[in-house]
Amino acid sequence: MRMSTQRDKLIEAVAKLIELTQHRALVWTAEEPPLSVSKRPDFGVKVVFVCKYGERNLRLYEKYIRENVEEFDEWEMRPVTRAEWRTRVVLEFIDANGNSLWVFPELIILNDLASAVQYRVAGVKDFLAELLAS
Repeated sequence: MRMSTQRDKLIEAVAKLIELTQHRALVWTAEEPPLSVSKRPDFGVKVVFVCKYGERNLRLYEKYIRENVEEFDEWEMRPVTRAEWRTRVVLEFIDANGNSLWVFPELIILNDLASAVQYRVAGVKDFLAELLAS
């Protein structure tokens, strides 16, 4: 039997959050992002989702990060740098004032959590049921 690593435990925990979200046992709400993460030239956040699990407060958001990528321009025959935006899903523990206490490491499964939370908060399932019943 293999021992579970810290990373495996984190992945299992996120999978459990997805399951609780899908079964409405975990209720997320959309909020305006704090200024500390929304108004930066090199990254930004459009919306954050928060929930409470036991005594812990969780915050989830997609962070848009600008990175400089260097490429070789065949026409100019020299390297050129261009800005490229990528997204990273961030899940963190926060205190009662919204301050970040601990951030989960980058895990691919966080994208699935973000999708599940967005789907639930937007009310997609109820919308489809209403629309298709009319």
